[in-house]
Amino acid sequence: MMQFKVVVSPGLRKACREYLARDFITNVLVLGDLYSPLLRVSTVYAALDEGKVVGVFSIYRAFSTPSLVFAADTSEVKRALIEKALNHVDKEFISLSPPDEADLLKDYATVLQCRHEQHMLAEPPEHAYHGSARAIRVKRSELELLNRFYVEHHSEAWTLIQFRTGPYYCVKHEGRIVSAAGVHIVTPQIAQLGNIITDEAFRNRGFATACTDALMTDLARRGRIVGLYVRIDNAPAIHMYEKLGFVKKREVDFLILRKEHQNVLTN
Repeated sequence: MMQFKVVVSPGLRKACREYLARDFITNVLVLGDLYSPLLRVSTVYAALDEGKVVGVFSIYRAFSTPSLVFAADTSEVKRALIEKALNHVDKEFISLSPPDEADLLKDYATVLQCRHEQHMLAEPPEHAYHGSARAIRVKRSELELLNRFYVEHHSEAWTLIQFRTGPYYCVKHEGRIVSAAGVHIVTPQIAQLGNIITDEAFRNRGFATACTDALMTDLARRGRIVGLYVRIDNAPAIHMYEKLGFVKKREVDFLILRKEHQNVLTN
């Protein structure tokens, strides 16, 4: 009989990490929530069958709307994970899932918004960017400056805890950050980039490319594969990432859902 346990003990945490690392690309979001600092703001449950991990779900609570992600080998376990997870969600929640898992979620919740994205991966070379823009690593003393930049540009995936996850690089103009890139997740196998933004007045100068390249080079020295999500209709960004060596791995759906037994797509 399947059991669910909160992942708090070192032994169970290790078992979950090993289970997810078998396919660390597909499971990157759940895996990332099992490493500090994201573990501090995540509630993670393991599905166990005869003491063996057969699935994991995480509720990431750093945002005002919780984010729910899960991993399992079978649709039966995935459904069990969803039903268990929804007991811990009040109403609205976010999920980033491949289309087949998104379809399962629609059996339990109303889709309020759906955005199609693609997961891109790179094994970064050293210094793929050869332009004149200079990206520098953001220092801890500059955190408030970085925070102000992301708040002003309405970055939907930024929280202060992200700065503890891994490096951030920026381009400055007259002491002000005008472009930046950082990481959402860093595990021993993979780093997931995010918050890649350039001020509108400074676009088309290679600033985002410089920041992303510097970040990739930093992570490459640590032996990580690098991944990111990008909207499939964002052709300029996809073109930039391809120049830096990223290739499309899979498609995913970014969903905002309301916990109900309906599946009406309103977007």
